[in-house]
Amino acid sequence: MKHLDMEFLVFGEDWGRHPSSTQHILTTQFKNYDVIWINSIGLRQPTFSWRDLKRISEKIQASIKPPSDKAFTSLPAHSLKPTAIIKPLVWPLAQNAFVQALNNMILKRQLRPKKKARVIWAALPSAVDYLKICDSDLVIYYCGDDFSALADVDHDYATQAEQKLIARADIILACSPSLKAKFPKEKTWLLPHGVSLSQFAKPASNPEDIDNSRPSVGFYGSLNDWLDQDLLLRLAKARPNINFYLLGPIQTNTSKLLQRHNIHLLPAKPHHQLASYLQHWTMAILPFKDNAQIRACNPLKLREYLAAGCPIISSDFPAVRSYHPIASIATSNEQWLSAIDHYCHFSTDERQAYAQQAQNRVSEESWEQRANLVTQLIKEQLMYNKSDVN
Repeated sequence: MKHLDMEFLVFGEDWGRHPSSTQHILTTQFKNYDVIWINSIGLRQPTFSWRDLKRISEKIQASIKPPSDKAFTSLPAHSLKPTAIIKPLVWPLAQNAFVQALNNMILKRQLRPKKKARVIWAALPSAVDYLKICDSDLVIYYCGDDFSALADVDHDYATQAEQKLIARADIILACSPSLKAKFPKEKTWLLPHGVSLSQFAKPASNPEDIDNSRPSVGFYGSLNDWLDQDLLLRLAKARPNINFYLLGPIQTNTSKLLQRHNIHLLPAKPHHQLASYLQHWTMAILPFKDNAQIRACNPLKLREYLAAGCPIISSDFPAVRSYHPIASIATSNEQWLSAIDHYCHFSTDERQAYAQQAQNRVSEESWEQRANLVTQLIKEQLMYNKSDVN
């Protein structure tokens, strides 16, 4: 495909803070296009909590001096980076007209002049407050979450901002069918998450903090309210000779999990190290509660589990159903325990056969293939906009 003369202006989370779908998709574009990344502008008003004060302090420090490579814990040292990273000192979700104008003035001074077609990639509804200063040729709303149900979000404001962004966007990309259904059909496309196939399929060494003398059940990601801790406790109690490993930042009360000797909470690991865990766990799990956020989600880790060839057991939610029966779906304690026992008794040959089947299932779902679809949509829309003007 011929490369377009354009640049991306991205409203996303803080670059390198965690490996989001937006980071994966846009990283594939770094070699062909300029990508100006605007760090998070927030989805809720800050409070005087210790957590928020610490976050504000981090933002101020980041704006004063560039972070060291150690700050980007989710990225390998050789990872490509955006053309520029903007760290705006704006007040999140400003409701006052003066503060909104001040926010726009601060960000506008940090934007470089446009020299080619500019495509806005808005992964946060709050980006709509800044579109008037961006001098855009095309606006894409990438919806990777149900912001009306997402934890730690000002739901009323996020919903209002999203409605304005929907009206303004030229293209809307939704990561799941349930999210796609709420947007205008004429300008909305389904863009499921992808996976870094080679990264997860490449053999990796055994992590030192995993005991391979016993079967293991693993999960990585935020330990948040949507994680079914009661289910985990029941499973760990019923199978005391199996280790349960949970990797990720703790964002909820996990004290009861620590009561079980065979449940191990490990700190978040850099994204490029996750394959080593998947390849050496006996199985990986998605133990989610049934709520609006989970019904709308399309977890990146689902395809990563498959690309690593790791057997999967999951709660029942829409995104996992198309991967059944490669991904086992359990809706009761008995089904969970039966699946756990089944994978514990896999022979080496059975494990290899499963891995091959799982990797084949996601072989056409790379981030590069997802990005190619996006580029084609952009090309068509820019041509349409140009002809419409003429």
